[in-house]
Amino acid sequence: MKRIGWFTTARGPGSYGLFKTMMDRIRGGDIDAEVSFVFINREVKGNECRRKLIEMAEANGIPVIIFPSDTFRPDLKARDMAAWRDAYGEGLRERIAPYGMDLGVLAGYMLIVDPETCRRHLLINLHPALPDTYKGTWNEIVVKVAESADSSYGATVHLCSPVLDCGAPIAFDSFPVDDLRKNASKEELPQMIRQREVEREVPLLMEALKMLVSDEVVVRGEELFDRQGRKLEGPADLSERVSAAVKQA
Repeated sequence: MKRIGWFTTARGPGSYGLFKTMMDRIRGGDIDAEVSFVFINREVKGNECRRKLIEMAEANGIPVIIFPSDTFRPDLKARDMAAWRDAYGEGLRERIAPYGMDLGVLAGYMLIVDPETCRRHLLINLHPALPDTYKGTWNEIVVKVAESADSSYGATVHLCSPVLDCGAPIAFDSFPVDDLRKNASKEELPQMIRQREVEREVPLLMEALKMLVSDEVVVRGEELFDRQGRKLEGPADLSERVSAAVKQA
């Protein structure tokens, strides 16, 4: 059984809901894995979603590691951000070392992971754009999509790499947006595109996790293989699976 390390800032209801969905899928037997730890880079600080996520983890016997990044070596952070990121990454690795991890998931983790941690561990993240298209934050990207002639949009699950946002794509979800262009004003369109993408993000991540823990797709370095060891030419298109999951929700 594969061991998942869950990295989150747990800032809001989206992060809590994502963790709850994964736990429900594991308990239901749909994802054959166990969560070996939850790593949170903030103190609770009265955050109700963070508190609930921690309580859920502890109720299921999952160790919770809290290592606040906002109070970690502010002097170094002010002088040299790259050095600060490396130092925080070293502390992170020391704290997760006692717990085994086959796969790390960044789920609402609002911090750039240092290069050495990316090199040492298999980590995945969600990027709100299709492979080899747009870079940037979601709010920047949806504006670009709205202003383009693109007939489709989507999101990608990718490897975390030492170079930010350059990790190999593992899986993606694509959906049409032409109907939104016909029915939305210019001002409304970016938010409507984002809304459709958000309702498909959690199913995409769950389907990608299921694919990885079952060895339907195996990651070696930055290359993808099927369970028979044959090299795959590109990321898995999970659009149909995601659409089916959205309809069932």
